[in-house]
Amino acid sequence: MYDIVTYAVSLVSSLIVKDEHKILFFSTPDFSDNAKYVYDKMVELGMDKRYRLIWCVYEPIAADYVIRRTLKYFFHILTSKYVISTHGTPEWKSYNQIAIELWHGLPLKNMGYYHEYPDEHPVARYIRLHRTRRFSKMVDYFIVTSQLERALFSSLLNMDPRKASVLGQPRCDALYGPLENGMSCLCRILGREEISEKCIVLYLPTFREYDASASRDIVETTLENTNLKRLLDNKNALLICKPHPNDEGFFSEYNEGRIHVILNEDLRRENLTLYDFLNAVDILVTDYSSIYFDYLLLNRPIIFHMPDLEEYRKKRGFILDPLEEWIPGDVSISDSELVYALMGAIDHPKKWGADRVRLRQLLFKHTDGRSSERVCDLVLK
Repeated sequence: MYDIVTYAVSLVSSLIVKDEHKILFFSTPDFSDNAKYVYDKMVELGMDKRYRLIWCVYEPIAADYVIRRTLKYFFHILTSKYVISTHGTPEWKSYNQIAIELWHGLPLKNMGYYHEYPDEHPVARYIRLHRTRRFSKMVDYFIVTSQLERALFSSLLNMDPRKASVLGQPRCDALYGPLENGMSCLCRILGREEISEKCIVLYLPTFREYDASASRDIVETTLENTNLKRLLDNKNALLICKPHPNDEGFFSEYNEGRIHVILNEDLRRENLTLYDFLNAVDILVTDYSSIYFDYLLLNRPIIFHMPDLEEYRKKRGFILDPLEEWIPGDVSISDSELVYALMGAIDHPKKWGADRVRLRQLLFKHTDGRSSERVCDLVLK
């Protein structure tokens, strides 16, 4: 039914004249990620005087917006010329609209045509791949960071590689801002006047689709690690954990000593994203989150905490394989190994420096902090 409805809307939309000066924005969560940085740059450049910039959201925001699935929403999706999104071009998009897909990270895990669900019903698989084909046909510009990523996404999505534009990820522009800006944003999120700790560690665990409880168990065990807490005390370090949105409800009240959990709501309240303070982070701890690719731009230590590596490899798999060639940092599969790796990263931050630079050169063509501007130029031209 969903596909029939979106096909019908797309057909009707193709018959309606578009407003050349109206741009719709979509992101997950609302008003975030790459789309927010493009929007901010458009406002900075004064493009909001020439174009109407409208966010399609689920809750009100401090910008021109329309609530999804309302009559106004349907009016705007039928009449807007441009659609800018981060998690897939809306399936109602018509041929006389221009879709710019910013996406939300470089591919590490299997996705698209490479993603095989062991217990997936043939009908479900057909529908999933059918929607992938629709997306690859509907998108007009797919923003990537390098020629390698162009090849990867073209293969993963069965997409015409000519649609991929090497402009860079707009959200990474924030990494080139002054360190003071990142510190200020972090203070706002934590409700502090200043950060007195000498080392800031950011822990970003991802979500396991195959086992909803696995992610929570790993995060909980990590945050309760007594030796980790002792190390943070000894090194005068602060650990900030940002759980995956699907796990946030289980850690919303967790704040203890040198460990703080922040949620999407904390960011939304301050009108910020992770990238607004990422340049203030000294060490990144993650598992399978593609944010570590972006963090390469700072050439700072990365630790890969993967207690379930073999299970994840079997059930989800990696497009970049062998994985070990693509992770420039120590790998820990136990709590004790994590503490040891973190100690090493604090004491010897340059240990993996050459590997980080090698990958950065491979994955990023642009390292000038002007990706948002390039996307704006794409609209203007």
